[in-house]
Amino acid sequence: MRLLVFVYLLAAAELQDTDADTDSNAVDSTELSAPDDDIDLEAACPELSGQIIGGRASSVSRHPYQASMVINGNSFCGGFIISPDYVMTAAHCVRGVSPSSIRLRVGSTRRDSGGRIARVSNVTVHPQYGTPRFDKDIAVLRLARPLSFSASVRPIRLPQRRQPVPLVRLTVTGWGLTAPRGRTIPRIMMEAQVPVVPHWLCRLSYSDSLTNNMFCGGHFLIGGVSSCQGDSGGPAVFRGVAFGIVSYARGCALPLSPTVFTNIAALRDWVTQNTGV
Repeated sequence: MRLLVFVYLLAAAELQDTDADTDSNAVDSTELSAPDDDIDLEAACPELSGQIIGGRASSVSRHPYQASMVINGNSFCGGFIISPDYVMTAAHCVRGVSPSSIRLRVGSTRRDSGGRIARVSNVTVHPQYGTPRFDKDIAVLRLARPLSFSASVRPIRLPQRRQPVPLVRLTVTGWGLTAPRGRTIPRIMMEAQVPVVPHWLCRLSYSDSLTNNMFCGGHFLIGGVSSCQGDSGGPAVFRGVAFGIVSYARGCALPLSPTVFTNIAALRDWVTQNTGV
């Protein structure tokens, strides 16, 4: 088993991100220079475990599907556009939440300004969410008005039913913490490249709590790159397809504790039944 883990570490180091950054996708310098805001994550969303650690500043021009979400004026999560009428997020972000208490911002690199505000008319959480804990951590938000698509507001494609999650580096985006013990979340969108961890290897960390409706991502042995508080509900993307939703983790970017994502392909029938997508 030790040999297998060592071989996996070597293989993970060789993973190539085919959506690697290019000069044409450089982030505007005015966006990068913006100061951190003063939202206190411990007060805003102590129940969440999903952030960008080990990443870099990004832009809505690179990820026009990304949405920021404020709930009841304080709790913070991410989400992503899947059609003119729907945004997808994690169930634990919105379970028991009134649609009128959700504020979505789309089309902006900043979570606190720019783009447009979209109102929510209905929240649909997977009816079997949380049995077992965090299983089927998926929800869809129906918008009060359809989105008008543009260069900064576009949907992301979803995987086919039961399509395997590729063993590659997925791009994770959001406005979560940028340090494991941080207390404030950035104004500027961040992104990180997170290698997918084989299911059998992730079960060494999470045992039976890891179901077939989940998959893991991160540097398994050394940690250092992860999502964390504030990124929950955001997408994990490869080649323009959202394969996962940031769900939970044991700490942030810790060794032997990769981030757990909801496996969208495993729940694809439910998505189609509730959104038509």
